[in-house]
Amino acid sequence: MLTFFDYSLSARLQAVADRVAAGSIVADIGTDHAYLPLYLVKSGRCPRVVAVEVAPGPYQRAVAAVRAADLADRIEVRYGDGLQALQPGEAGTVVMAGLGSLTQQAILAARPQVRQKLEYLVLQPQGKVEPLRRWLAAAGWCLVDEELVFEEGHYYFILVARQGKSPAYSDIEWQLGPLLLKHRHPLLAGYLRRKMEKLAIAIDQMASSQKAAARLQREQFITKLKEIQEVLSWLQNVPRLSQQ
Repeated sequence: MLTFFDYSLSARLQAVADRVAAGSIVADIGTDHAYLPLYLVKSGRCPRVVAVEVAPGPYQRAVAAVRAADLADRIEVRYGDGLQALQPGEAGTVVMAGLGSLTQQAILAARPQVRQKLEYLVLQPQGKVEPLRRWLAAAGWCLVDEELVFEEGHYYFILVARQGKSPAYSDIEWQLGPLLLKHRHPLLAGYLRRKMEKLAIAIDQMASSQKAAARLQREQFITKLKEIQEVLSWLQNVPRLSQQ
């Protein structure tokens, strides 16, 4: 008999789970409490998940949660550093949620023999997303889906990629998400307004500075603010495309 467990996910993790291909074997890197593996298996979306955690405390919590749910035969919790804990071809999809953008990039770069055998990546990075988008393209991955989630006052980007040649995107597409822009995601306007507010504050704060570096950065911020204003105007005046 299964011990009671609440398998509901936060909006952020639910959006990640929804983008995992049904029937795939998943490796969840940085699993923490193993919420995502437990949901993927319990919901029937995935037959097996390898949950990887490098921090001792979260690793022990993940082990305890999987045992409590009586799912140790379908969820294997491993203590290890990123893809180092996997063998090539062992999983078809790698999920990373909540890790920093540069950390995710480093994890993927460190074990190319595992990465090259994967079918899909489902990534929810923290911090700047643009460098990760560009790195994926350079490493031979193509974005096939993007999502934007607003939860508890924060915006979260989710990237889904598969192996293949990436289209050439403009700088603003790399920055904001080419597929989010293509489909005119309904949350994108709010995200852009928040960015504009932060830029406007920074521009005002640097207005009185006499330092050359500060003046240069202020001009760069003004240029970026104008670019975002143009995108926001476009979003508000063009009907949103269907994602079909």
